[in-house]
Amino acid sequence: MSTRTEQAGASPQRPRVLEIRHAESEPPGAYGPALDETAETTTLRIWRDPASIDLTDFDAIVVLGGAMGVGDADRIPWIGDELDLLRRARDRGMPIWGVCLGAQMLAAALGGEVYTSDTPELGVHRVSLTDAGMADPVWGGAVTAPTPREIDTVQWHFDTVILPPGATLLASSESCVNQLFRVDNCYGVQFHLEAGGDLVTDWLSHPDSRSAVAGVLGESATDRFPGDAAAEEGITAPMADAVMRRWLREVVGHGRSRW
Repeated sequence: MSTRTEQAGASPQRPRVLEIRHAESEPPGAYGPALDETAETTTLRIWRDPASIDLTDFDAIVVLGGAMGVGDADRIPWIGDELDLLRRARDRGMPIWGVCLGAQMLAAALGGEVYTSDTPELGVHRVSLTDAGMADPVWGGAVTAPTPREIDTVQWHFDTVILPPGATLLASSESCVNQLFRVDNCYGVQFHLEAGGDLVTDWLSHPDSRSAVAGVLGESATDRFPGDAAAEEGITAPMADAVMRRWLREVVGHGRSRW
């Protein structure tokens, strides 16, 4: 494991965040500055680092994306290990922020279900906040364009979730109802608010990933995907930074659930 902010002079007052990464190609992206500047962030590369870590060393967990799925547990042993880690964290009342695969792992760990969607969601799509999302202390007021309820953001997922017990739905899209949810101090974010044109370009540089996307969107739409993501980045990157800072300050910083 590596601790990024120790190298930049971490303050003992900063929350200690465990960042679970599923692949080097799935970094925190636009969430990164908030994590680096306001937290002491330790990266667990789950495919090579042991998941049996002491959670008393951390105040919160951020779980990032990945090309695999919860249903791949039979062929990828660390998926089960990660689910156990998230359950242990939940038992301790730890705040968790899950992104795409991370949101699906969070849902599964908290008693929800993950299944393959009939309609894969790829490209830039609109997500709309619910009334609960508009009132949420982290997400409410974070959306500034094109309307206070709507975000045009990167989507890249073939699976979707049935929400865990006690979850509050905060946002939906036309193709995927459960885009954003909260369970106490934990948030599952299905969409890639952190991803802009460069990150999408990197993802598409992997032949298997490009083939999977082109099989759904077609070649021309796949070619436009990085440009579409870059066109929204001026809105989505500041929003990703804002909601991560709010979560770290208002939820993790308080050391307890607000709900």
